[in-house]
Amino acid sequence: SNKHIKTTMAAAARNPLAILAREDCKVQSLTVSDQHATLLLTTHTDEKAPDDGDEISAATDEQNTTTKTTQSLLKLTIVPFHKQLLGSNPVLSQEDIEKGQVAERNCLRHDPSASDKILSFLKQYTFQLSSDSGEEYSYYTASPENGKSDLKDNEDMLSGIGKFDVELISPATPNQISRAMPSLGHVLIEETPQMYFECTKPYIQTVVDSGSLSWIKNLVEVKKEKERLLLNHDDFIINIDTKWRSHPPPLTTPREEWMNHPSTVDLYCLGICKQSGITCLRDLTSEHIPLLKAMMKEGLAAIKSIYGVDQDQIRVFIHYQPQFYHFHVHFTRLENEVGCSVERGHLVSDVIQNLLLEDYYKKRTITYKLKKGTALESIIGAYLEEHRD
Repeated sequence: SNKHIKTTMAAAARNPLAILAREDCKVQSLTVSDQHATLLLTTHTDEKAPDDGDEISAATDEQNTTTKTTQSLLKLTIVPFHKQLLGSNPVLSQEDIEKGQVAERNCLRHDPSASDKILSFLKQYTFQLSSDSGEEYSYYTASPENGKSDLKDNEDMLSGIGKFDVELISPATPNQISRAMPSLGHVLIEETPQMYFECTKPYIQTVVDSGSLSWIKNLVEVKKEKERLLLNHDDFIINIDTKWRSHPPPLTTPREEWMNHPSTVDLYCLGICKQSGITCLRDLTSEHIPLLKAMMKEGLAAIKSIYGVDQDQIRVFIHYQPQFYHFHVHFTRLENEVGCSVERGHLVSDVIQNLLLEDYYKKRTITYKLKKGTALESIIGAYLEEHRD
């Protein structure tokens, strides 16, 4: 169908190599560790405003042309000897970070030579699509391409490199880029009900209205990432979270081999509600208790049947603030402490008990950690300054 053709063409345009091959592509290093690297890719496209049918001159035509900037995030699972190269063009210097500079305001300051070297390195790989959300998220396996090396000093090193996993977010929203930026530290927010209704809730609504959550529709309707699906319930789905990086490749590993797999020590699954309109913990009422109980019961049962992990080894919790504003629940192994800090995680078993009290999450003050330099932190900072006693 035409829709399928358009989707296929869009996926091809989002392929990392298609972006990296652009002459104007600029690469900047956001965060780099021994295991992972996140890079910001920036490209520009000239777009003409629609004409009214009148004959126009070349000069007028040039005036009607605007430049559209597209930014994408490329997240790589790497090995330590990539670290120096991939981190050679930081979006912020260590001095900038210590001064508390906001990275988004300094993205144009970069080293073109370092950017070119990173581009040359990445273009020596082929990127095989492994999963596609149908929107901005797609996942690839990168393999070194034999006989192709622009970096002569790295030829010996490249010959011994294996495959690595790649996540591409293209185009990336300002909020997604902000989350990926180097951390300037955090602040602890004591959000009163009044602050939530006057400040945080309007911000959440702008995110929802922006259309940046459209990828979730493809997941809950099981149109994309079917290989990650563990359970499809009438009211929710349970799938493998992309943060579970050690999980055996879902597309190529038979499911019977997932049982008691060594990677289950890092277990991280996600339950996503199919109902729209529940953005976060604050929206929950006693009416949602059956939903929460079902997500816990069915999710834990699915994990047990697929991975062999008992329910007393799994924590089930909700984030506030969440990473995205469509209600979801996290399932992690007790040994995996990612995302479960006390100032962010709320155990679902506790939430169910709290919801027995009328309008509990609408009435209480909730304390949480917030990354400095984000849009919400700036909005709350201005709100607190305005309401300072």
